[in-house]
Amino acid sequence: MLRRTGRERVHLVQVGGGPLGGDVLRLDLDLGPGERLELRTAAATVVQPGREGGTARFAVHARLDEGAVLDWRPEPTVVTDGADWWASLDLHLAPGAVATVTEQLVLGRAGQRGGRARSDLAAAVDGRALLVSSSRLDGADPVVSGPGGSGGARSAGTLLVAGRRIGEDGGEESGLRWARTALDGPGTLTTAVGSAGAVTRLLAAERAQLAGST
Repeated sequence: MLRRTGRERVHLVQVGGGPLGGDVLRLDLDLGPGERLELRTAAATVVQPGREGGTARFAVHARLDEGAVLDWRPEPTVVTDGADWWASLDLHLAPGAVATVTEQLVLGRAGQRGGRARSDLAAAVDGRALLVSSSRLDGADPVVSGPGGSGGARSAGTLLVAGRRIGEDGGEESGLRWARTALDGPGTLTTAVGSAGAVTRLLAAERAQLAGST
C-alpha cells in the first residue's frame, strides 16, 4: 500500500507476507513539472519462495516532467533460500529532471546462501538512453557466486543519479569493492559488492556526498 508520510514523501508499506513466488506487482509514477517525490519503504523487503514457487516480480515505471525530482530509496531487498526475485525500474526523464535511485540486494537471511535475484535498470533523458543495466545474483549457483561473478559477496548495491553528473571514484577494502562511473550523458552510476553492512554504509556515504555537492 502507498501511504503519504510527508508533503513530498510516500512510503510503500507491506500489508501481508512476502513478496512470494508468483506475485506480480507494478508501480507507475508520474511527476509533473517541478514536482518532487521521496519514495521509501517502511522496512526491508523479504522475498520468499511461496507454496507454488515461481518468480516474484516487481516492475516500476517512472516518468518525470521538466524540473521534477525523484528520490527512490527503498530499504534492502533480502532474497531468501529458494526464492526467485525479478525487479525492474524504467525511468524516463524530461530535460532538467533528476532521479536518484538506490537499490540494495542481499542474498539470504543470516546463515542462508540466498536465492536468485535479477535487477534491471533502464533510464532515458530527453528520449536518449542513458543506462541499460541488468544484474544477476544467485547464492546457490557456484558459477554466479564464484570468482567470475559476485566473488562470494552476499550483497550488491547501486546508486544511479540520472540528470546530473558527479566525479568518478572507487576503491576496495575488506568486504567491499565499489566504483562510481560517469555515464555518457547527464548521469553517474555507483556500483558496490560486499557484505550487506559494508554496502549499506557505502551507499549512505555516496548519498551524503551527493547531498553535500548540490
